[in-house]
Amino acid sequence: MQFGFMSSVCPPLTLAELIDKAKHYNYQHLEFRVEWKHGHGVELDATPEQLREAKARLADSGIALSCIATGCRFVSADAQERAAQVELLKRYIGLAETMGAQNIRIFGDPVPKTPVEVAETLDWEADGIRACDELAGEAGVALCLETHGNLIASYVSEVLHRAEAQHTFVNWHAAHHVRHGQPVDVAYAHLRGKIRHAHVNFGSEGPMPDTEKDSLTLLARDGYTGFVSIEVINPPDSDAVLQRHAELYNAL
Repeated sequence: MQFGFMSSVCPPLTLAELIDKAKHYNYQHLEFRVEWKHGHGVELDATPEQLREAKARLADSGIALSCIATGCRFVSADAQERAAQVELLKRYIGLAETMGAQNIRIFGDPVPKTPVEVAETLDWEADGIRACDELAGEAGVALCLETHGNLIASYVSEVLHRAEAQHTFVNWHAAHHVRHGQPVDVAYAHLRGKIRHAHVNFGSEGPMPDTEKDSLTLLARDGYTGFVSIEVINPPDSDAVLQRHAELYNAL
């Protein structure tokens, strides 16, 4: 598997500075969180020239662009809002294609609690994915639905089944579903073979948390070759985060 980090670890840094950090700590890829005005500058309102320069800088560095991490989701009860999110994701597919990003992260939470509402919400998410899946495939990009919030792994698997998606996979962030009562091994039974990207957070002290250790071990045993990305949002000391995660990952 390939280990890297999201720009949320170092929000103010420019692309050149992110690349320098990646090289210094021997990371293999970067993930850009968009919509949050991070210093990397790869956004929908960037000029074509800015995007060309960014793509060339990444290519020269040898650091891969693993993912464009969006906040797109299709779970609103408002049909117009869901349609707007579809159009937004289509624009991000274009951005990912331009930049050569391999994946786009999307959300599918929050999910309501009653069975009827859950079924309806999963249908809405599947409809949104279905509307973008073919376009993503044509662009050479995979959509990755994250196990985020209370969208537990079994729900993610059900959404992909309902969407009949060919180019949509999973971004696995195990801490979320564990927090909502679904253990790592149970979740992996639903996600196995569908994961293209994963998020981890090893905390700030002590050994690697069991949730992260167990999920990475399961991926490694299956010969996972995709991306694993650190997601620590706005830490006070980004260098400490990068050093700690590199050391614990390498030790594992």
